[in-house]
Amino acid sequence: MSMFRVAIHYGVNSNGFLSYDVDTKTVTVDLPEQEWIDKVLTYLNTEHEIKHATSIDTYETLQVKPLESLDNLKLALTRMWEAIDVQVDWSRPA
Repeated sequence: MSMFRVAIHYGVNSNGFLSYDVDTKTVTVDLPEQEWIDKVLTYLNTEHEIKHATSIDTYETLQVKPLESLDNLKLALTRMWEAIDVQVDWSRPA
């Protein structure tokens, strides 16, 4: 089983983490409030249209299903804060 895990938070100090099983393509979210867990799960289970940079000033529009692959998940996570106010703490251990 290959697991990707990253720290996430919302608000001032509401910390948690997200775990993605690469083999089964499933995600679990650990946050203090169920409302915020539901927001993250809804976001990750929804297809998104994402403008992805291919060079310094060139973008392509992608249809991304976040749980379809680890690359899709990471791309969707880079847009999550703007979409639902949950930030990924890439440098903090989860």
